[in-house]
Amino acid sequence: MKYNRDGGRVDVTASEGARGLDRGGEGQGIGMTKEETAKLFGEFVRIKNAKTRNIMGSGLGLSILRKLATLYGGDVTVASQPMSARPSRCTCRGRAGE
Repeated sequence: MKYNRDGGRVDVTASEGARGLDRGGEGQGIGMTKEETAKLFGEFVRIKNAKTRNIMGSGLGLSILRKLATLYGGDVTVASQPMSARPSRCTCRGRAGE
């Protein structure tokens, strides 16, 4: 994973919840502040700091992901804390059967 720690792991889940199908990913990433998380789904947004400056990308991936999820009646959320032992979590929810 692009923003995971060296040797870190990512757990991917899928389950049917009250609001539809929940797809999630949880990893031992580098973490983000609330301010960084608030900007994350904008087009061409790259969170730049000392830990990410050498990671290449256009800043479109999560913007496209959120638009696709919204088209199918869902949403994408991220929960993260910088420098935390707690994993970062990304959840994508949509209607069941889609």
